[in-house]
Amino acid sequence: MWKRASSISPPYPADPLSSPCPLCRSHLEPFLLADRFYHECPDCRWIALDPSFHLPPEKQKDRYLQHENTLENTAYVEMFEKFIASGVESFVPPGGKILDFGCGPDPVLAELLGRRGFDVDVVDLFFRPEGAFRKEKYNLITLTEVLEHLTDPLEVLKGLKDRLRPGGSIALMTQFHQENREKFSSWWYRRDSTHVSFYSLKTIRKLGEAVGMAVVFSDGVKIAVLKGI
Repeated sequence: MWKRASSISPPYPADPLSSPCPLCRSHLEPFLLADRFYHECPDCRWIALDPSFHLPPEKQKDRYLQHENTLENTAYVEMFEKFIASGVESFVPPGGKILDFGCGPDPVLAELLGRRGFDVDVVDLFFRPEGAFRKEKYNLITLTEVLEHLTDPLEVLKGLKDRLRPGGSIALMTQFHQENREKFSSWWYRRDSTHVSFYSLKTIRKLGEAVGMAVVFSDGVKIAVLKGI
């Protein structure tokens, strides 16, 4: 059950985030669940875990290494195959240049895209830092299961948009919340200790608008593709 900020007592923060929503500049509304403290934007419906609950980088990395995200994991590969079919192939030319942003320790998506003839670069804060991507331009940039780990998604997308070729797209995959705090409270996705940002499809649309892009495709569940306006 969520509670208003006025009912919050230590060790939870007593005040909302001092800054407005980074996506639409509206005032963030704080709320408390049984185990964690959050801030929600009533306009774009972005939900942010309070920074006091964020894991330090070394613990984040340890958590990522616990995942079995490999080519041997058939369910994981199937998830990417569906993502490629709906969110990639219609938005990039054959043999096009793709950046897999946040590829993880084992870049499975990049491997599957490479098998289809795409030219793929990878980058990851913990496992494949920097690389050559800042010198390249791409037809498509993918962020699969990345947005939920970002404390400042707007700044990240602004930087990635600059890496797009004319007509390029950004394909996203993150579980969309249903804009219902009761459902959010019991939602499995928020319980991952590395997940700090949560989005509805409305949030994704607002995020796109903030960087001059529009949603040109979404499955309404977890996939969206942004293209320059």
